[in-house]
Order: sequence, then C-alpha cells, then structure tokens
Amino acid sequence: MSRRRSSNPTKAISITLPMSLLDEIDDHLTRLQSRSAWIADACAQRMGAYPAADLDTRQLMAMLHARIEDETLKTLLLDRLTS
Repeated sequence: MSRRRSSNPTKAISITLPMSLLDEIDDHLTRLQSRSAWIADACAQRMGAYPAADLDTRQLMAMLHARIEDETLKTLLLDRLTS
C-alpha cells in the first residue's frame, strides 16, 4: 500500500537573507521550532492569509504600537497592553 500524498506538498527553495535578519528570526524561535515553518507563516501573513478579524484585541494593539510614531500614543497603548 502506498503512502497518502499531501494535498499541499512543500518544495525546498533557496533564499538569501542578511545575517542580521536571520539572527532576529532565530532569536524568535525555540530550539524545537522550525525556521522554515516560521518563514512560511510570515509569508502567509504577508499574503493576507490571516485577516485582521482573526486577531484578538491584544495582538491588534501590539501591531498598532509597533507602527505608530507618536510617543504619547505609544505610551498609552503600552500602558493598556500591560494592564
């Protein structure tokens, strides 16, 4: 009996990343997490696979905090996030 085939097979690719970016990615991973899976998830997010409606309020606030430049507003959001 043959093995079942994946409905969405993977393909190995080769990409070039700056060493500093690779170090940042590795800093986010535990030793049991896959770098490939992390990068695939980041690409899926960038392609819109995870609409904002699926994010909880805390995640949305953290994303907003990372984007805004107004320091007063950043402080208010950070206070709200940590409370």
